[in-house]
Amino acid sequence: MGETADASTSMTVHVRRSVLWQGIGVSVALAVPTLVTLYWLAIPAGAFWWVFGAQTLFLVVGIVVLVRYFRARIRVTADTLEEVSFFGATRRTPTETIGRAIVMSLRRNASMPPTMQMFVLDSEGRLVLRMRGEYWSDDDINAIAERLVTVPIEHIQGTVPLDELQRTNPDMLYWFERLPQRSR
Repeated sequence: MGETADASTSMTVHVRRSVLWQGIGVSVALAVPTLVTLYWLAIPAGAFWWVFGAQTLFLVVGIVVLVRYFRARIRVTADTLEEVSFFGATRRTPTETIGRAIVMSLRRNASMPPTMQMFVLDSEGRLVLRMRGEYWSDDDINAIAERLVTVPIEHIQGTVPLDELQRTNPDMLYWFERLPQRSR
């Protein structure tokens, strides 16, 4: 569990480590053969420095991505729910404005296994925070849900298909998930 506790009144969870290792694996799998080929073609042509510059730029981007990965977190204190996103934005929501949280198992399509998701909504039903099982462990999702003690937590039994959520609660989904992706 990616949890740290700095006091009995707060809890912080971090993105799963497996997401980092998958990203590193994909980056290496794409970069190494590409760079080897580019060096193989560039050195005889005298364009070594262009490839070296591209490789250096790739490494700098990788370092920025690593820093942002390690900064991403969700923190709950006695009076605030705070999310620091991968892109660096910090969103603080007072817990008194939170209306409810919904924890469910969501299935994107028939070929993928369902993942646990938590949707935190304000008192007017607008989405405040979404924890997706692809990035946060089930233990972290449950831990954050338990820390929201002043908020009603609704656990939906069974698996909810994405199509059903698109029809019933599209405002809980990201814009790209609201698009009609499949025939109904």
